[in-house]
Amino acid sequence: MPTRQAIVTYGVTTAAAATITLAALLQPWRAPGPHLAPPPPQPQPQPAPARHAVDVVFAVDTTGSMGGLIEGAKRTVWSIATHIRQTEPDAALRIGLVAYRDIGDDYVTRDFALTGDLDAVFAELAGYQADGGGDTPEDVAAALYDTLHRMQWRDDAKKLVFLVGDAPPADRGDVPRFDVLAREAGDRGILLNTIRCGLDSDTAQAWQQIAALGHGQFSSIEQDGGVQQVATPYDERLAELSARVDSTAVIVGDDGERAVHERNVAANAAAPAPAQADRAAYYATGDGAVARAGNDLVGGVIAGKMHAGKIARAALPAELRELSPEQLQAEIQRRAQLRRDAEAEMAKLARQRTDYLQANAKGGEGGFDAKVNSAVDAQLK
Repeated sequence: MPTRQAIVTYGVTTAAAATITLAALLQPWRAPGPHLAPPPPQPQPQPAPARHAVDVVFAVDTTGSMGGLIEGAKRTVWSIATHIRQTEPDAALRIGLVAYRDIGDDYVTRDFALTGDLDAVFAELAGYQADGGGDTPEDVAAALYDTLHRMQWRDDAKKLVFLVGDAPPADRGDVPRFDVLAREAGDRGILLNTIRCGLDSDTAQAWQQIAALGHGQFSSIEQDGGVQQVATPYDERLAELSARVDSTAVIVGDDGERAVHERNVAANAAAPAPAQADRAAYYATGDGAVARAGNDLVGGVIAGKMHAGKIARAALPAELRELSPEQLQAEIQRRAQLRRDAEAEMAKLARQRTDYLQANAKGGEGGFDAKVNSAVDAQLK
């Protein structure tokens, strides 16, 4: 029996990682001495609106014939995330990735765990390159197995999978057959949608069977993904404002955590302007504007969840460690105000951009993003 090779990349759920980091770094509370007057009563925080967990996994064929689809997915993942948030305004969204090929390629599967850190998801997706393949079938069953058994699905989440490829399943014997796994997905309430790229009839037959067993939708798109991204007059300015917000971040933790954050931001900054504008629009909706990174002190201060005076100096970036408490507080407030100003303009431009896109929508059946959004509309509503 062939040995299955799998590469697992662990995405870090932003809120959970930030909670662990900050719990270790917060300085102890100091009780006031007897000579100090008790502090005045503080207003009680309003309860946050109920969040609805939404977990989405994209299982994507990354063999050589899939280059167009992969590039299209890179350009539209932020607009898809925005569409999910618009469809489910209170969505606590996490996205995971499973790249798959076949035995004999560089990898059979490459997994990126479900996470709310969408900057990290984009950075992972940006690293995908179409390569390998050779014979027509691919190890679809391995991708489905990882999707069902390696992803940490939340029990209370709405669970959606999008299996995207242009070749039928190969039976390698390393995991259960694809139809067995598809039926398991349906039994577990994981909606398994399939998107066929190209015109291969064997793929269509298998994809229809998988979608039926997984209670999802089958759709077909052009081989290149069929993505039609519309440029707007607002893209450049939204990208500039989004970069300004990124520049105000103060990542609390160690240098490794700051390096990961910088890598993720750099991957997004290298994207085309419309994709950067999609990212800005996503963060301009709901509470996403202060949640780009769960361990960002400026975002935590704006949200009322963090206080600069309670962060250990060793956890701050080097340029802030030598500031006095008053200087540090002033610097954080300066950055917070810059962010508020940028976010206010972003929110206004994002609405104008949405109107422009709706007025200039292209006809036709649409590509990868349109098929995903159609399933989202049906399955989340």
